[in-house]
Amino acid sequence: MKTSHTAFLISILLLASFSSLTHGLILNGLPIGAVRVNGVLFCSLDGNLVGNSPPLSGAIVQLSCAGSQTNLGQALTNPAGAFVVLVRILDTLLFDPSTCFVRVNLPVATCSVFPPNGALTASINLVNIVQTAILNIANFTTGPFISSVL
Repeated sequence: MKTSHTAFLISILLLASFSSLTHGLILNGLPIGAVRVNGVLFCSLDGNLVGNSPPLSGAIVQLSCAGSQTNLGQALTNPAGAFVVLVRILDTLLFDPSTCFVRVNLPVATCSVFPPNGALTASINLVNIVQTAILNIANFTTGPFISSVL
């Protein structure tokens, strides 16, 4: 009798360990397994495209949530100033689109127009959710960048 109870308990624990996370990120009723944040940064006073502002290459872009200094992900801007921050499946538990933002700490060596200190921050906006056989990917883009003093 004791053996059957032990086997039952072990089978329940195994089933529980293979089940998906029940408190993960849910957007539009879909469980999200990964997050992508796309954006473009320019060498201007606020990091946005102004006139013929050149793209900002080689800047480190960080994704943070809830005012935290903990970064969920980071990326380096390419020669066109574009970046993609990918958030891993486990980090989506900490991801709340209403409190997350993209940050670039200043100064950036490749742009002399920026103020000598502070940060550029931008909100993020949901573009779409791509459903795959393995997981759902939430795609976000950045809003306008705003210059702030740290």
